[in-house]
Amino acid sequence: MGDFTRLTRTDWLGLADRFYARLDGTLASLNGPDWERVTPYLGFRARDVLAHMASTIPVNFREVLDRALAGNPAAPPEFDTFARNTREVARRRATPPAALLTEFRRELDAIMGMYRRMSDADWQKPAWFFVGRVRVRSLFLVQFADNVFHERDLLMANRRWTGGLDPEHAAPLVDWFLRDFRPSLFRPDRAAGLRATMRYRLGGPAGGEWTLTVADGACRAELGAPARADVTLEADAEELVAAGQARAGPWVGRLACGLGAIGRLGRSEDVVARITGMASLGWALALRRIRVTGNRALAAHLNRAFWHFWERTEMTAENIAKG
Repeated sequence: MGDFTRLTRTDWLGLADRFYARLDGTLASLNGPDWERVTPYLGFRARDVLAHMASTIPVNFREVLDRALAGNPAAPPEFDTFARNTREVARRRATPPAALLTEFRRELDAIMGMYRRMSDADWQKPAWFFVGRVRVRSLFLVQFADNVFHERDLLMANRRWTGGLDPEHAAPLVDWFLRDFRPSLFRPDRAAGLRATMRYRLGGPAGGEWTLTVADGACRAELGAPARADVTLEADAEELVAAGQARAGPWVGRLACGLGAIGRLGRSEDVVARITGMASLGWALALRRIRVTGNRALAAHLNRAFWHFWERTEMTAENIAKG
């Protein structure tokens, strides 16, 4: 278990540099057929995942980072991440993987340079992301965590994911995910009268125990096990985050993309996210990769009191409206 709050900006940059050096080797090792395989991420092919990794830096992360560093942490006038990501990937559909890799390296070097040059005070500046008010540090951590799981997506598509998450960076990222990112998804409007304590008991190299408490319309998460819990969730840390981030089987993604093309079901990118997200979580529960015990009624109420990955468009719109 790693306490993400104990790591300084320099510590995080060091972890990221070591990870990105390895990621560069992973990307360089993929060949022509490897780039065409379907990944667990939204039905994207491997080349689409790389296009997404390259394009999301300037069109998502750089926009909100530039605003935060300029002292403007308000939401951009339009910040629909699913729509933006789908549009940018479509624009690069015919771009060769070698060119996408060059773009990714260029954009990554540019934004990492910004994080290196900023001060520690800048690192803590208010910022905005689709989850609402955050800090500049959170923008860095979201991108870092995204790319950790995108490497996993690419390797799983090519049946090369064998070692699991690296605890050096995964342990503090999982701690951040549960103690900072997860509470940012809390919906007080769906938690009227809800009082519950939930224990997370996670296995694997990034595992540990955490306590999430909801009471009086507020949510907090802490390291360590509670004296008593109404609900206990047990899983491998990697499995829990993968389910929460809508990683489903490639055939689910292909089916979702086909259904998403049917206009009556809603916007295609939202349909794909909803199908893959619900399938990944449902299967993890059905296969007991995630096990929930205790008060089942409270567990269901807790589940409804948080935004889910596949609700990102609605969540973003609501947070923009809040200002």
